[in-house]
Amino acid sequence: MRKYLYPLFAAAVLMGIAACNAPMPRGNWSKVPYDALCKLMKECKAEADEAGHNVNYAIFDYDNTTVLQDVELACTAWQIENLRFKFTPDQVEGIFSFSIPDTDKPLIGIDAEGISSGMLIGDIASDYRCMMEAAGVSCGWELSPEQLAELQKMPEFLDLRAKIWVLYEGLFFTFTYHESFPVLMGMFYGMTYPEVDALMKEGIAAQVAKGRLGDVVWESPEMGKAGKVSYVIPDGLALSQEMRNLYKALPENGIDVYVFSASMEAVVESMACDPQYLGLDTAQVFALRVFRDSTDLITQEYLDGYVQPYKVGKTAAIRAYASPKYDGRDPVLVGGDSNGDYSMLTSFPGMRVGLIIDKGQTEAGIGDLRKQALEAEAGGEPSRYVLQRRGDPEPKFSRK
Repeated sequence: MRKYLYPLFAAAVLMGIAACNAPMPRGNWSKVPYDALCKLMKECKAEADEAGHNVNYAIFDYDNTTVLQDVELACTAWQIENLRFKFTPDQVEGIFSFSIPDTDKPLIGIDAEGISSGMLIGDIASDYRCMMEAAGVSCGWELSPEQLAELQKMPEFLDLRAKIWVLYEGLFFTFTYHESFPVLMGMFYGMTYPEVDALMKEGIAAQVAKGRLGDVVWESPEMGKAGKVSYVIPDGLALSQEMRNLYKALPENGIDVYVFSASMEAVVESMACDPQYLGLDTAQVFALRVFRDSTDLITQEYLDGYVQPYKVGKTAAIRAYASPKYDGRDPVLVGGDSNGDYSMLTSFPGMRVGLIIDKGQTEAGIGDLRKQALEAEAGGEPSRYVLQRRGDPEPKFSRK
């Protein structure tokens, strides 16, 4: 071998040894978060070896953190697109107005001045009735693929599709998440928990199969009391190989893993607990939990006595359900992407790494943490917060 090749050969050997000793493959991880995660896992592996068991744990948000895009919104879009509803036209108004304190109040934040939830619900009920009567069925659950294809050509389909989404978003901006979320719960009216699980697995598979992340515009015709409305809908869903590797490597290196999500628990579990994705145990997943009756039917009521993990509720839920398993210790790793995760990213003194999945956030709170991570990265300084880039519209992370 030529002499000048010896240094190159030696360097390659050393790099290979380092890669073999790394807790997980780098893949498309950005360098700073990858290095921070590997360092953390090595520390915690040593602590677990000394104790004889895992003494540390990690907390992750699910939507736009563990997975790319929002699993609940992606599945809801698929469900609406395919009219997979068990409720009848006569039940629409009761279901969609279930949690609304004032159906006459004009909604805000939806680019639709003067439109109330009552107007939207009335149009949705009328559209659904027209389509079910045209198909000769009592609910969308009974439609054949051929019937669905015909209904999707009707203006009522475009109207219903856009107005359900505008209703949900309008309630969120006008009232609170507490009032808007039951609209999503209502999509499962008349379904048991196993039926919801099976339905969501279909929706997840369809969205993952698209192989791209993006948005689509749902626009209604100029019809009904609410007239023409439109909204931008998230499209596609993905679980990156990097997150698969991280979820596998963490428990192997002394860090147990939990998900705390503000999506509906049944929806998150249908993906997170599926062996083809993460294969978590249901005991590792905490999300918005609803009351199920004695026949296992999903309801639109929040479960009493359960700490719902939404915004500051995530921090409270972590302290109630995860921390006690580790003698009151704080999580060593917290992963999030938005202000819904800000509280849990900033409330635990014992957290060693705050992993932020980058969507270009600039709003106060999560935007401040992002800026802190960027400044530390640019200066080559260690930081409690690290930033992982996305490769949108490709369903993967980016090394940049």
